[in-house]
Amino acid sequence: MTAQRMRSGILAVAGSARARLTGGDLALRLPGRRVCIALYGASVAALLLSPLGRRWPFVDLAIYRMGGQAIVHGAHLYELRFPGALAFTYPPLSALAFTLLTPLPLTVLKPLVTAGSVALLPAMLGFALRLAPMAGRMSGDRSARMALLAAAAALWLEPVWTTLRYGQIDLLIATLVLYDLSRPDSSRHKGVGIGLATGLKLTPAIFAAYLLLSRRYRAAAVSLAVFAGTVALGFLLIPADSAEFWGGEFIDPHRVGRIENAANQTLRGALARLEHSVNVEVWWLATAAIVGLVAMGLAVRAGRRGDDVQGFSLCALSGLLISPISWSHHWVLIIPALLLFAVNALRKRWLAGVAAATLAAVIGYSHMIWWVPVNHPRHSELHLDPLQLLYADAYVLLGLSALAVVALRTSTQRVGHRERR
Repeated sequence: MTAQRMRSGILAVAGSARARLTGGDLALRLPGRRVCIALYGASVAALLLSPLGRRWPFVDLAIYRMGGQAIVHGAHLYELRFPGALAFTYPPLSALAFTLLTPLPLTVLKPLVTAGSVALLPAMLGFALRLAPMAGRMSGDRSARMALLAAAAALWLEPVWTTLRYGQIDLLIATLVLYDLSRPDSSRHKGVGIGLATGLKLTPAIFAAYLLLSRRYRAAAVSLAVFAGTVALGFLLIPADSAEFWGGEFIDPHRVGRIENAANQTLRGALARLEHSVNVEVWWLATAAIVGLVAMGLAVRAGRRGDDVQGFSLCALSGLLISPISWSHHWVLIIPALLLFAVNALRKRWLAGVAAATLAAVIGYSHMIWWVPVNHPRHSELHLDPLQLLYADAYVLLGLSALAVVALRTSTQRVGHRERR
């Protein structure tokens, strides 16, 4: 009960920040930085002491360490199977980086990695608030305080909770991407973060495409060069494993896990659950092509007019939806987008937008994707009833709804612009 009351209090403080317009800029009445830090610390403590903080398996952290050990001992990395028949699915650079974990036992690594993730969450949100044009609406100090308050609330969202309890690196990946996008286009080093993130986990490559298509050619070239460097480093240090991975392992989605798993919040996973069959490749490719073209088209259009808030949000959403596998913890990438959307809705006093952001947060707090039987009995997600399908596909449905609203508003604005001409 104490943890629950503390959580409610933190969310109330975060939600009570009142927005007002002053000369078109966003001003927020926020607590001082020390108070924000204390609230974030209290939220972390409350989470760890609550039922949600118990029995964290750290399964991915264990696999990271075992992958590092495979490199140290000269084992065939991509032929190994870890507990639960899980395979190492990351690029060679990740395995090389994970060798740093091998000297320490898991009992030491668990709190260290958790502390790192806890530190990265407000950093990730802070970089999001420095995206154009949001950066021009608030000072660095104000964005830092807002990031801390938002992080205090975001800790309880299912994607963050799953990231923490699995010992995942998703917060690091998202922070690298947002750090890059928050840098000015004139920076010679813009693109390094995205290139490095892609070398660690591949999926951030969509942001390199975003930079290229939105005509940030130098940044796109830098990201490509850094990524190429990570590939070359892998071939230099672990040539056999690199040849195996880049020779085809990286495009085999079956190595990652069951596509019908409720934790797989992609179009492919949703279609498998809807059709009660894993044979949905044709439908998935068709829908992924349509969704990807629409989402990336809107993202690039936003990026070309200098709106990286919308550009990042739509690019992240596109990548999550069209990927063969997007586990629920991958959706930490959408949490900065949710924060940016909520802040914009408050700034514009857009009640429908505030309501939509609230609904998205409720879905995240409810952990509803886990309200269905997960592989119990085997392949149980292929036999869900209509209500269970709503639970199991919650993130996908929310993402498609958001994309539809943006597309509709963009189309309406275009029509209005033509009529005024």
